[in-house]
Amino acid sequence: MMKVILREDVPNLGVVGDMVTVRDGYGRNYLIPQGKAIFASVKSIAQLDHQKRLAAHHRQQATKDAEVGKNKIEALSVVMQAKVAPPQLDDEGEPILETLQKLFGTITTRDIARVVSDSGVKVDHRRVTITTPVRTVGKFAASIRLDGGIVAKLPFWVVPQGSTDLEGDKQRVEQAQIDAKREAEEARAAEAAKLAAARAAADAEANAAAEGEGEDSDSDSDAETED
Repeated sequence: MMKVILREDVPNLGVVGDMVTVRDGYGRNYLIPQGKAIFASVKSIAQLDHQKRLAAHHRQQATKDAEVGKNKIEALSVVMQAKVAPPQLDDEGEPILETLQKLFGTITTRDIARVVSDSGVKVDHRRVTITTPVRTVGKFAASIRLDGGIVAKLPFWVVPQGSTDLEGDKQRVEQAQIDAKREAEEARAAEAAKLAAARAAADAEANAAAEGEGEDSDSDSDAETED
């Protein structure tokens, strides 16, 4: 085993500046060659203190740089153009107009990382998390993990490819998202009401059948008494 000081955040291991113990092969063949860590010498108390000061410096500098990067990212207004899928056709061959247009594909973490990197903040796509799968036009959000445990929030819009009025389309797709959500909720409510009505009707029918059986039983008892 060997001790290393992380030069950047490593998932499930630590954040920049941490001194951690790792397997020799992992440290020598991956972390150090990739520039993700440096070897930590612990041969003497003086060397150890120096390494700790170095770790603190790395952490402080990384946090400072990450804060700058976060401010840059969160100041962005990202509008991405994407190809939309052709509408489905009804039985008569007419297009079915959808409230929310579906994409011909999807927007990925690599797309977000590329846009952010183009703005001057280098980001690995593995550090990007998109809140919900992006399969339609609309407004979405991504979280970007920077060094030092700093997380930047990035809202972004997806509009149809070829748009010439980006600001107008931002508002249109966002409203379409709201309308589609409302329609889905109304459809769920209608379906729930339909199921509730069906259950109520079934219960009423069952109760009526039970009452009928009870009346038949009473009639039979009266007939036996008269005999």
